[in-house]
Amino acid sequence: MTLNIRFATHENISDILRIEHAIEKVYPADRQTLLDRLELFPDGFLIANNDHQLIGYIESCIVNEHPFSTYNDIRQFSNIHDPNGMILFIIFVGVDARFQNLGVGSLLINTLKNRISQLYSHIQKIHLVSKEQYVDTFYRKNKFFTIKPLPDYMPSYSGVLMEYQFE
Repeated sequence: MTLNIRFATHENISDILRIEHAIEKVYPADRQTLLDRLELFPDGFLIANNDHQLIGYIESCIVNEHPFSTYNDIRQFSNIHDPNGMILFIIFVGVDARFQNLGVGSLLINTLKNRISQLYSHIQKIHLVSKEQYVDTFYRKNKFFTIKPLPDYMPSYSGVLMEYQFE
């Protein structure tokens, strides 16, 4: 499998939306939300292509410490995004189900880590919220550690706040 990781564009939103809806069946982001996030921080919105087919994406923003316990506390990422912030916050990592467990998500995360450390040397760490089932199987493998559980993160599931420290 030949993968190409690159920055997302407006032309990719339909394919990103397809993956988003397949993964987040109850609370998927809509087209405008994804476009807004792309405009907010294009350097932190990457896609994975396999032979000209979009098979995964990662979206993020830069923040400062911002205490929260639910998604509603942070869902307006444009209100907390700060290009001078010290934390990269990964909003979402999504991979087409047919390509999961093949290293696509890890490649997206590692490419984002590398690009952000080159472009934004002031960023010290990465935060994200994971569903519990991905903590041990995916994020720990990618060198994230647990900060705290978020039992009320979404109405339908709890989350775990995780962190990666740049060296």
